[in-house]
Amino acid sequence: MLVRFLAFVNIRRIPTLRRRVRQPSVEKINALRVLKRENAQMSLARVPTGDLGGGSGSTFGLDARNLEIKTKSIEHTLVPLVSQITTLVNFKESYLMNGKPKSERAIRAALKVGSAVEAAIERFVAVGETIADENPDIQPEMYDACHEARLAGTSIANLSCCSTDIPDAPLLDKSVLVRASRQLLSSVTRVLLLADRVLVKHILRAEDKVAYSLSRLEVCRSFTEFVKIFAEFGGEMVDLAHRSGDRQHDLKSEKRRAQMSVARASLERHTMLLLTSSKTLLRHPESECALQCRDGVFDQIRTALQLIAICVSDGVLPIDPTRFVQSTSEEPLDIGIQLTANAAIRQLTEMLEMVRMTSRVGAGVRERLIGALDALCEMTQDFTDSAYTPHHHREQILDFLEECRFEMTNLIQPDDESTDQLRSDGIEVTVERLNRRLKDLGKQLQIVAMEHVSEVLRANEDQVLLSSIKACAVAGDIDGVERYMEKFREHAEHMQEVCRLLHHISLTDALHVNTGHCERNMRALAPLTLLAGRTLCQHPSSRIARENLEVFCDTWSQSVNDLSRLAKESDSAACGRVAAEKQAYMSLPRPGKHGTTSKPSKPITLDIESYYEALKFLDLVFGLATHLRYLGHGKVESAKIA
Repeated sequence: MLVRFLAFVNIRRIPTLRRRVRQPSVEKINALRVLKRENAQMSLARVPTGDLGGGSGSTFGLDARNLEIKTKSIEHTLVPLVSQITTLVNFKESYLMNGKPKSERAIRAALKVGSAVEAAIERFVAVGETIADENPDIQPEMYDACHEARLAGTSIANLSCCSTDIPDAPLLDKSVLVRASRQLLSSVTRVLLLADRVLVKHILRAEDKVAYSLSRLEVCRSFTEFVKIFAEFGGEMVDLAHRSGDRQHDLKSEKRRAQMSVARASLERHTMLLLTSSKTLLRHPESECALQCRDGVFDQIRTALQLIAICVSDGVLPIDPTRFVQSTSEEPLDIGIQLTANAAIRQLTEMLEMVRMTSRVGAGVRERLIGALDALCEMTQDFTDSAYTPHHHREQILDFLEECRFEMTNLIQPDDESTDQLRSDGIEVTVERLNRRLKDLGKQLQIVAMEHVSEVLRANEDQVLLSSIKACAVAGDIDGVERYMEKFREHAEHMQEVCRLLHHISLTDALHVNTGHCERNMRALAPLTLLAGRTLCQHPSSRIARENLEVFCDTWSQSVNDLSRLAKESDSAACGRVAAEKQAYMSLPRPGKHGTTSKPSKPITLDIESYYEALKFLDLVFGLATHLRYLGHGKVESAKIA
């Protein structure tokens, strides 16, 4: 129902309805609102363009024809409004078809619902205008959206109050009420999205504070000053963790939620690494290894900040790609739905299904099929080229690929002498055989990847190698440290390769993101761990350097645990045993929580419900103002709107 009504939000002005709007009873209040709106529109060109997120709110305006909701809380907030407006429209339609309503109680209920809409929207836009006063960058757009919501609410009230008991009264056109409903939903959605933009800016502002403290820590040379700045940094990190955590659970996109989870976990782990690596550098300022190790931790924290900024600002604000990081790495930070072996199989399967439906293989389709098969062969090279893949598994993968090529040749090079019926039957049989080969190939890749994970986890070389590095470093055995470091480097590359194979067989967006970032984190953490070991080898009696290496070893162990967890989730997803997701906590209060709104009731039926049922809708729409106030201030208001 929500989707059906949001498809109508393409009308921003309804001139025919404005003539029906009743004048407010308090003229002074109305005049002040008009003056504020006109002043805001005149100041639109004067709003600075260098605000948070890389631009002002006016440079990223909301198009009423393309309102995309990114959070679950806003969507759930709009459901009661959509439901009740639908009931009101259906009531008018029933009246137009039957000539009169079924009962006098239905007339009274319709009148009360119309008045309830007007009063509730008036409270709602009052909160929106308050937010606009506190945030000049969204003030023009917010005033415009509030003005439209007020007009639409008043119009619905007027239309609901149209006379229904006079025989000669002209019938009300249903399309007029539908247009007013579209206008109301569009404007209310715009107000909520603009308020959500303020919430996003609060998160970006919290990130800016963390980034500023990082820059201060980076140039700090006194241990006393470092302790003071780090205490401030810790408080700012706690604030960012709370804000980003609420946003993570509220996002609708599975991919963005997974990226937020990865970034927040990275911030938490690297904060401890930042403390020990900075202490080591302050204790041994002449150590080049300690400096490189500390700088590497700084880079990882800034990368996590940039990823959070990308996730929270997606579709809400434009974001500078170099806001927190200045690296020019060829690998993109925002790991999207990249091409993997599983994605290539799925893409080719979809193409084959289209060929089956059309029974035709034209020149363009032929090229796309060949390109998709070539991409699949390229993706499987990570499996076949691995030195750790057993020979018989490699042969099986290559055999499946050869069978796929053979069936593809039969599909794209038909017999010209065959009739249309024979040609159609031949295509269907060939597509079926090719689909079976692709399914067998996917199962084989799953088996190979899981065997890689089992072997590397069963060997448990991490603890042995890291313990040997620590022992040799404390003893000052430089040769022993270098020998075990080389073994650890090879082992780390093997772990990254295993992550890459898991990435290829990931079936969900969350697994796709998590496995990709697991490989990236191991690639960044392995050299930093070796630098921490070299620092201890240079200063074997340093307690701080030993503590630093131990923390890096613990962080590496956590990454290995992440790999084990992702392997279990991948196996469960492949076997159809995906666990049910926990109920997500929304950053906005849910109906019935925090003393804000009553529990959502079923849509009222106006021909049987009384005035008291209409008041439930009034309470539901009042809840919009409570949600809006939360969005504008970043926290839940404890006082219930009376």
